[in-house]
Amino acid sequence: MDIREKILDGAGSLFIKEGIRLVTMDSIAQSLGISKRTIYENFKDKEDLIHNFLTRVVNTHKNVLIKIGQNSTNVIESLFEFGKYNSDAFAKINPIFFDDLKKYYSEMFESIKKREIIGNGEISYLILKRGVNEGTFVKTIDIDIVNTFIHTTMSHFFKKDEQDSIPHSKVWSSVFLPYIRGICTEKGLEHLNSFLDKNKNSNNQ
Repeated sequence: MDIREKILDGAGSLFIKEGIRLVTMDSIAQSLGISKRTIYENFKDKEDLIHNFLTRVVNTHKNVLIKIGQNSTNVIESLFEFGKYNSDAFAKINPIFFDDLKKYYSEMFESIKKREIIGNGEISYLILKRGVNEGTFVKTIDIDIVNTFIHTTMSHFFKKDEQDSIPHSKVWSSVFLPYIRGICTEKGLEHLNSFLDKNKNSNNQ
């Protein structure tokens, strides 16, 4: 790992754990055991460091979702693995991180958020289209509308800046699962029930 990646890893860990405002270039240098000068040799300033960290996070997130889709045996598994990955990822982030990002770096936040929404939308569209082509989802659905519904719903419920935000598991069981059932064909329902039974048995072991 080169020094630039090391700095991104170390700074990113501090940002996610403590928020952005409280993390200084000095604290980053101290945690990594390097000089502050080394950081400035690789990044113009703190804002540049944050931007590069966020860009890497978005790209990594997109690549992981693509790999999940490629390695899943069917679209039902893909959708649930997407949900699990997103839930686990957000659970590791201190809500203060998002508060600081929106308060002190609002333009950057909106830019990165837009890129992530577009990227995730492209992936979920392909998954839905695959589901229709494979006969998992009914052919009468409008993929664009379904895709918009999924992401609009996620944006509404999954707000890390709210202390009373609803747990991902409840949103999945109360909103997404019934919706997925509604657009499934008989073949899709077989995959869905098989996946749920498999995971239920795994959790009980």
